[in-house]
Amino acid sequence: MISSTTNPHVKQVHALQTKRLAREREGAFVVEGIRWAREVVAAGLPVRQVLHTDHLDERGRGLVNSLARLGAEVRIVSDKVMAACTDTQSPPGILAVLPIPELVVADSLTLALVVDGLTDPGNMGTLLRTALAVGVQAVFITHGTVDPFNPKVVRGAMGAHLHLPIIPLEDATLAHRLEGLTIWLAEAGGGEPYTAVDWRRPSALVIGGEARGPGQALRRIASGKVHIPMAVAAESLNAAIAAAVILFEVVRQREPT
Repeated sequence: MISSTTNPHVKQVHALQTKRLAREREGAFVVEGIRWAREVVAAGLPVRQVLHTDHLDERGRGLVNSLARLGAEVRIVSDKVMAACTDTQSPPGILAVLPIPELVVADSLTLALVVDGLTDPGNMGTLLRTALAVGVQAVFITHGTVDPFNPKVVRGAMGAHLHLPIIPLEDATLAHRLEGLTIWLAEAGGGEPYTAVDWRRPSALVIGGEARGPGQALRRIASGKVHIPMAVAAESLNAAIAAAVILFEVVRQREPT
């Protein structure tokens, strides 16, 4: 059993939980808890490492064995070590280190989400969870946006990371990566009402940071702006909520008649 927080494996997990640079350098991120362990086993994706306490019940021990079959090195740790490794107030008893998934992106996209400059991890997690629910085929993340593999984002996304391609997007490659898509910028009070847009066409929805909105690089290649009509007293919606409203309109329009 690992009982020291200075153990190299423990220090590695702590770095992945706290430092974006470590996640980018290692190409890995951390997931916590029984529910996440089940999601990983169901997806059948590779696993690098599992840390768990010796308090797991039979179901938990079965999940550890399944994660080991996916390639994980399994290590038992003390409660103190688990507390040092977790990003939550209540240590879950099990966590896993996963390589950042390299999921296949469709050759011809019909629905993409571009997240540009969003900085709140909670909003990003909700965005990813919603994107998976509505059938978004790829999420593009621009420079200056919160790390999509931040622990708070991972918790909020509820498993979306295992199924949804999440792709860094540089200004120089914007036009190429979004080629063939009608690009709509979501902005408060600007452009077309979201229900007036023909979302049956291959489309990309751009959600910007709540303070500044989408950046200039995306504005230069956008086809237009879209907004959600609101009561006069309401200035704007939370970015994740606005995205959900618009994306479910896409689903509505694309349903077979």
